[in-house]
Amino acid sequence: MLYVQRDAQGRICELHPTPVGSADEARMADDPEVLQFIHERWRQNELSELDRDFVRVIEDTIELLIAKGVILFTDLPPKVQEKLLRRKEVRQLTAFGGRLGGGDDIIPL
Repeated sequence: MLYVQRDAQGRICELHPTPVGSADEARMADDPEVLQFIHERWRQNELSELDRDFVRVIEDTIELLIAKGVILFTDLPPKVQEKLLRRKEVRQLTAFGGRLGGGDDIIPL
């Protein structure tokens, strides 16, 4: 049994294994509406993960173009420069076990 919470439009917005707060409507795990909610969440998570990976691909491509002299870093708009520098800084902190935790910086292919 799962317990659902609904949004203002009456759609499921949360699932819980026990009644919690306003999530007190009991539904079977194989209920079509519950399955639809789970499927949509899975799809959203998968798309978010793909987006994160794709952003990294774009970053690597920009770095490659700069390294090969095809473009200059200063050719990029200032906001793009800032974002690239900040992301590189955060990745380095992560890779070296900084305050954001450990982990490698390689995109699995």
